[in-house]
Amino acid sequence: MQQRIIILLFALIGFQAFAQPQAGPRGERPPMLNADHFTKRMTKELNLNAVTSKKVNAAFLNNIKKMDAVFASKVEEKDKRAALDANKKEFQKSMKSILSPAQYAQFLKLEAERPGPPPPPSGGRPPRPR
Repeated sequence: MQQRIIILLFALIGFQAFAQPQAGPRGERPPMLNADHFTKRMTKELNLNAVTSKKVNAAFLNNIKKMDAVFASKVEEKDKRAALDANKKEFQKSMKSILSPAQYAQFLKLEAERPGPPPPPSGGRPPRPR
């Protein structure tokens, strides 16, 4: 009797583990979490006050929404790249208007230190996960 209860308990725990919500296509976080993380980091690194932090958060959320719209569009890859580059320039322009010159210089330095996306695989298809 106890063995059956233990087996049933393990089966229920196993089913519970499979019922967890799945992450996005690349394990992405929701935009609000990304914006909060970015704002906290910029507040710490650039010594921002509360008003400036809210403006930075709003600018970053706007940037994410525009990026999502570009990724969701069904245009060619080079057109997406051009749209993303234009969006990045617009985001940097908005950050320049929000931050002081010294803070903006530090922001650009932090952006330059940030690693970029991984290079595309050489050849056709990406390797299969194992």
